[in-house]
Amino acid sequence: MSLLPLVLVVVGVLSVVLGGVTVVRDRQRRQDWQATPGRVVASRLEDGQFRSRVAYVWEGRERAFWNRFSATALTDPVGREVEVLVNPEDPDDAVVSRGLVGGSVVGLGFAAFGIVALGFAAAFAG
Repeated sequence: MSLLPLVLVVVGVLSVVLGGVTVVRDRQRRQDWQATPGRVVASRLEDGQFRSRVAYVWEGRERAFWNRFSATALTDPVGREVEVLVNPEDPDDAVVSRGLVGGSVVGLGFAAFGIVALGFAAAFAG
C-alpha cells in the first residue's frame, strides 16, 4: 500500500486548518484592532517576496513594522499612504489593512490547496 494518500491527507488537513485559522485571525483583526493612517517608508525583496516597511503614529509615538503579508512595488510604493490595523493591546503589532495579498487571501489559498490535496488523496486511495 502506498503512503502517498496518507501524506496527502495529512498535508490537506493541515493546509485546511492553517487556512481557516488565518482567515479567522484576519477577520478578528479587522473587528478588534484599530485603524490608523500610515505610510510606506521602505521596501525590500525577501525570499522572492516584496515586503513593505510601514510607519504610523500611535499614542504620539512613531512606530514602524515590516508588513507580514506580501505586496508589490506597484501596489505599495515608498511614500504611499496606507491604512494600518493596530493591536490596541500591543501597538507594535500592526499590519496593513488592505493589499494585494492579505490574510484572508493567504488563508483561502491554504484552504484551497488543502482541499485539492484531499481530493488527490481520495483519488489515489480509491
